[in-house]
Amino acid sequence: MDHRVALAFEDGVTRFITCREDQTVADASYRARINIPLDCRDGACGTCKSLCESGEFDGGAYLEDALSADEAATGYVLPCSMKPRSDLVLQIPTTSAVAKTSAATHRGRITVLDRLSPTTVGLTVEIDDRDALAFLPGQYVNIAVPGTEESRSYSFSSAPQDEALTFLVKLTPGGVMSTYLAERAEVGDEITFTGPHGSFFLRDSDAPLLLLAGGTGLAPVLSILRTLAGNRSDRGMHLVYGVTTDDDLVEMDTLEQLAGAIDGLTWDYCVADPATTAPNQGYVTGLYGPEHLHDGDAAVYLCGPPAMVEAVRGHVAALGVAPSGFYYEKFALAAVPTEAAGEVAGPEPGAVVPEPEEVAPEPPPVPVVVPDTVAELLALDGREGRTSAGQALFPPVELFPLGADAARPRVESPEQMWRVAGQRIGEPFPTGDVLPVDDADDLVPAVGARAVAGQEMLPEVALEQLTPPTPEAPAGQADADQADGDQADAEIEPALTAEGYTITGDGYEIGEEHPSVHESDAIFDARRALELGALELTIGRLTHQQLVGYRVLAEATVPYVEGDRFVDAAAYTETNAAFHDYLFTLTGNEHLLRAYQALGVKGHMEESLRSATWVHPRCAQDHLDIVEAFRNGHRERARILVTEHAERSKETTRRAMHDLAAGRRPRFVTPGRFAGQVVLVTGAGQGIGQRTARRISAEGGTLVLADRAELVRDLAGELTRPGAEAVPVVADLETWEGASAVVDAALARFGRIDVAVHTVGGTIWAKPFEHYPADQVQAEISRSLWPTLWCCRAVVPHMVERGRGTIVNVSSVATRGLNRIPYAAAKGGVNAITTALALEMAPHGVRVVATAPGGTEAPPRRTPRGPAPATEQEEAWYRTIVDQTVESSLLKRYGTLDEQAAAITFLASEEASYITGTVLPVAGGDLG
Repeated sequence: MDHRVALAFEDGVTRFITCREDQTVADASYRARINIPLDCRDGACGTCKSLCESGEFDGGAYLEDALSADEAATGYVLPCSMKPRSDLVLQIPTTSAVAKTSAATHRGRITVLDRLSPTTVGLTVEIDDRDALAFLPGQYVNIAVPGTEESRSYSFSSAPQDEALTFLVKLTPGGVMSTYLAERAEVGDEITFTGPHGSFFLRDSDAPLLLLAGGTGLAPVLSILRTLAGNRSDRGMHLVYGVTTDDDLVEMDTLEQLAGAIDGLTWDYCVADPATTAPNQGYVTGLYGPEHLHDGDAAVYLCGPPAMVEAVRGHVAALGVAPSGFYYEKFALAAVPTEAAGEVAGPEPGAVVPEPEEVAPEPPPVPVVVPDTVAELLALDGREGRTSAGQALFPPVELFPLGADAARPRVESPEQMWRVAGQRIGEPFPTGDVLPVDDADDLVPAVGARAVAGQEMLPEVALEQLTPPTPEAPAGQADADQADGDQADAEIEPALTAEGYTITGDGYEIGEEHPSVHESDAIFDARRALELGALELTIGRLTHQQLVGYRVLAEATVPYVEGDRFVDAAAYTETNAAFHDYLFTLTGNEHLLRAYQALGVKGHMEESLRSATWVHPRCAQDHLDIVEAFRNGHRERARILVTEHAERSKETTRRAMHDLAAGRRPRFVTPGRFAGQVVLVTGAGQGIGQRTARRISAEGGTLVLADRAELVRDLAGELTRPGAEAVPVVADLETWEGASAVVDAALARFGRIDVAVHTVGGTIWAKPFEHYPADQVQAEISRSLWPTLWCCRAVVPHMVERGRGTIVNVSSVATRGLNRIPYAAAKGGVNAITTALALEMAPHGVRVVATAPGGTEAPPRRTPRGPAPATEQEEAWYRTIVDQTVESSLLKRYGTLDEQAAAITFLASEEASYITGTVLPVAGGDLG
């Protein structure tokens, strides 16, 4: 059972978390990324001591030195030991800021001011705590502009290993930072910045690189190149650097030096200005091609203004070779809808809007040809823009003025109404009564509706909505494009866009693209790359408390794995996500966390592992080992573990996806057997009912799927496709109201039910009869008898009225079995219903039959029928059922879901039209 826990901090902030009864408050807190004070995990130190203002709890085990009896009597507790028994309110002895990791602030001074060109300044800064600053090549910081209340964002151009920190700043008249650098800045001025920020950084890989930089977007690329040079990288790489004018070219000598230091580096540059003296006039898209993508093995890193980024993305897509990774960064204040599609991320503390002059604007890559002079334009005499594909679409005509007082015809004739700008666009046609349209699919487009001037311009295609509708901006909302050269801090909420990249409140847009990322191993490769980056930022820098929290989250995954089997795949997915999230929160870089969340790893695992039973036996242990490597400061060991864990995660998910896909495909199919028939299947959410529904769908049947679990909606969605319909109905079939509601829903939608398959039932407990209390006997009968009885009662009047129909009940050979007398009695009742009802229904043309399954292998139930055996005695009683089931089968094995569905669908089909009143055992020779 879950409880709500309010954590009230000293600064007045209250945060709410959800905590299970079997979970400590500290564990739940760290999963929610709220880092309450913690130095142990077992009540030994007292660091987390807090005051419980209300609620009931189990205080757990702890040392008296950590919490005295007097303190406990007055309401003090240890969140690392306590478990809730109701909703709680705790007073946490720290501030909310301390409990949340945030970006660090660093102070230093300007050591070099270098006017690299008329438009660009090189800024060098040294800070007092250089050893405390770790960043990844490509990241940026928010620099406070001296003498103002403003901050601006700039990417490092120096490598992480360099002692001095360098930046490139584009000068724009009137800009806050530009004015400071041009008029007031001096060597020795104090500088403060926060960071690092951003998820644009060099991933750890051996893939070839295509590096594209626009304007001062060269800075993060220089950081990447300097890092590669320092690591003596032998990766193949090609750099293209583009600027607007010759004045914007900087660091050319540096690039020459790096090309000499890195064996695999080639580079080129271009200038957009037609008057350039550079060897290449144009845009970056003209200086790379498919060969630089290495048949898709290359990774692309792109930093520039929005126009350049979008132009390059389009150009790369047009090349027809998808790179292994596409990472981009663009600094611009983007308008974000109030309610953006997808997940909305929280704002990053202290983040500001980067300067738009960071990079030079770049026009689209394909130039538009226009007349060279105004004289040429005038010489066209209004003929420009009047043709398409060589066809004259709009020859010049006399137009009437539009003004309110302008002279115009007082009455328009029908002939004139069919003209636009004097051009005929259609023909008048006779009019008559307006008739209603019953089905829009029956509409026939007018002849020529897709043509202009006789040329077919709009061939018919099936279109899908590209993105959810964008809500209108509230009245009075400011335009996102501001005139000031240095933009002010934004109040825009960050949002995950429909394309999967993130625009944050500071105008920083991150992007990361991978081929089929949500359907392939690439998702874990991308997570690995991000985690290795987070590792470099955090290892050797975590406090004891942070390591303890990391260990808590690692241990939380262990109970849900036993050897190579999932004990609870859903719980493992939840705790695994909390473990991986935590490392990104420790970086203090919200962009990095959002980049990880944008990959959708958790959602991918939830979908893939939904019915999984196998897990790589090292996965949970990896979490513990990774934390231990962090605790010991073993960087290389941690990197190896992160990489190996990604491979094991891929193997686990790959196998789960294969099993899931195989499990969804019926092994046997008779095409068209249920075409044109409406089939009701109860208990369709799982097990035999679900497999039967899948087979009937594959054989052309229209389905009504009933279950008490919401899972049936997922199945209906999966089975619905063009030409096949599946309607879900959630109802409690142990009641007459539920059963009748299902039949009513089927008749309301389709007007008939041809076949009704009733599969609801199953053993809840396993024990000798003398150990069943009365309420458990009643529950077994309610589960396995009443659904069949009520559903038969609900559907019979309709079938009698139609004079035809088939009912297939699912019984069991357990009518002769050990340790489940109530269930046996219920299934004996199902047999009696089947044979007796068949006698009554035969004169009406209605068949009633049943199958009696034996033991059947099936995936773990997503909604269990009852509690798992809790004691050794209960496990022994359950083992008796398993042993008897196998022993009584002549084939000495359990059956499969496909084998059960085969018998059910045969009896339900016209192939069994001469069979009624029969209970067919499907139990490997066990007749029950």
